Amino acid sequence: MSRLLGVVFIYAAMILAWTGVGLFMLIGPVRFGNLVHDNLQLFPEVNRGDWGKKLFLRLLGAGLLAFAVRLIIRIAHEMN
Repeated sequence: MSRLLGVVFIYAAMILAWTGVGLFMLIGPVRFGNLVHDNLQLFPEVNRGDWGKKLFLRLLGAGLLAFAVRLIIRIAHEMN
C-alpha cells in the first residue's frame, strides 16, 4: 500500500507542478520572465510594453497546461 501512495504522490506532485508553473506563466508573464532572468539568466528581462515576450511566455504556459491535461487524461485512461 505504501508503494501505491508513493506513486500517487509523485504523479500528483508532477501534475500540480506543471499546472502551477503554467498558470503562473499565463497570469503573470512579466513576473515569471523576470524571475527566470534574475535567477538563471536564461530569458531577457521583460518590461511592461514587451508584448512579444509576454505572448511567448503565455503560449508556453498554455502548452504546459495542455501537457498537464494530457497527463491527467493518460492517467485516467490507464486506470480504466
